Amino acid sequence: MPLAPRVALLLLAAALPLPAQNPAVRATAERAIRAADLLRDVSYIASDALLGRATPSPGFDSAAAYVARELKALGVKPFGDAGGYFQHYPLARSILDTAATSATIGGKTLVWGRDFRVSSFVAPGPREGEVLYVGQGLRVPKRGLDPYAGHDVRGKWLLVHPRTGPARALTTDTLGILGVDYTTVQDEARARGALGILTINATSLPGGGRGGAVQSRDLVPSVGRAYAPYPLPQISIGSATLDWLVGDAKSAAVLRESPTFGSYPGSFLLPSGALRVNLVATTNTIHPYNVLGFIEGTDPTVKDEWIAMAAHLDGAVGRGVNAAGDSIFNAADDNASGSAGALAITRALMQGPRPRRSILLIWDSGEETGLWGARHIAYGETGKKIVAIANVDMIGRSRAPGTNILGEDQLTPPGVIYITGPRVLSTQLEAMVMKVEKEYPWIAFDRSSEDPNHESFYPRTDASPYVENGIPYLGVRNGRHGDYHRQTDEVSKLDIAKMEATSRALYAMLWHTADGAVRPRMDKPLPKTLWFVTPR
Repeated sequence: MPLAPRVALLLLAAALPLPAQNPAVRATAERAIRAADLLRDVSYIASDALLGRATPSPGFDSAAAYVARELKALGVKPFGDAGGYFQHYPLARSILDTAATSATIGGKTLVWGRDFRVSSFVAPGPREGEVLYVGQGLRVPKRGLDPYAGHDVRGKWLLVHPRTGPARALTTDTLGILGVDYTTVQDEARARGALGILTINATSLPGGGRGGAVQSRDLVPSVGRAYAPYPLPQISIGSATLDWLVGDAKSAAVLRESPTFGSYPGSFLLPSGALRVNLVATTNTIHPYNVLGFIEGTDPTVKDEWIAMAAHLDGAVGRGVNAAGDSIFNAADDNASGSAGALAITRALMQGPRPRRSILLIWDSGEETGLWGARHIAYGETGKKIVAIANVDMIGRSRAPGTNILGEDQLTPPGVIYITGPRVLSTQLEAMVMKVEKEYPWIAFDRSSEDPNHESFYPRTDASPYVENGIPYLGVRNGRHGDYHRQTDEVSKLDIAKMEATSRALYAMLWHTADGAVRPRMDKPLPKTLWFVTPR
């Protein structure tokens, strides 16, 4: 980091009303957060017996029960349903019945696999409305491109060309920042109340026939942006369907030619009348759960300003057997390491002095399949009192000194951990990071991913739904490695000393943030990439 900005940050930190170093915090961290406990916890959570901890699965249940037993033994207040530690949420799984799903245009029945095919959906049921052609659906005001100008989109289907060939290359380099300089048809359709999106397929439909089940799994109701399934149905249509929609073979042929970007015909309402699509699906609802504990703050004036700590307890469960004959995706680093670290920090919080603000402890589920648990909390009643969150995701791996292994160029070395969030979002959290870096130097911080354009800033982790709700976050992670989401992500490869040092540093940051005089906020100018966020 250049000297001038660093000096400015140091001066700013000095000007903030930060608490002085608390000797009890240091002593508690070094007494309560120990490598032996971390190794024991991570070894159980990432054991072969738990088979990767998919959401839901008996393995996840075992991991959750383990965390709950530890919380109870520590005296942590349960914060789940009915006085327990488990907070359930409804999750619907819908499988499209392609034999019963139908589409008609002015009395003409369309045939699945030949005339139309549903590529994605969330909610089943009938939808009927007129069809509006909008080119590729991109809105780029700086280029004078607005296919929606003068048209009422609400209650209509949007007919678009696919983004293939040269159009696929139209990204940030040519159009600017998504959501600021340009928007896609998906964003416009959702914002303007469209029924769904129809994509012109120039030849035959992909995967014709009735093979390949179309299914959806999502929260009820569906909330959030990051890794949430797109809420509107998206349908591919064949050549004959386009003819029927346009009503004129010559005009349909012009549209089928898929002109280049910027030269599409002007938007127009198709003359065919209403398109009716009835999505018929078999739906069952299950109730996965998060593990939640609560430590009440000591100051009645600020104890309702909750500081949260979250680690996802599930793993990315893959399929297959590797060359070594291993079929189990143990997910030791991702994220048994963070889950064990959160337990160690909880022990310190319960053994040491209590801070002024309350602390919500979260081991969420469904992170690897759609941030289910995090989205449920952030958009629900629980999330309304959270004012900042620390995210613990992958803290157990190090790049061996002097090595340069393919796929591990972003992995931090021993004694170093990435910090993400505070520098971009929150003056108070940034000052706290600098305080801990200076006064509690258990581990060094790498700030290179403190960039809103970095893939790890948003929406890589389960901190994303909280960011969407205007809540600042602090994330710690060691970076990707060659065992990420593979059978080889095993406990034997973890750097337990790094887990210990990272957990101690995060405990100090969490404690001082919860005990600080000033509530953390998103008080820095929001980057353009977060155009949809309103700070609290």
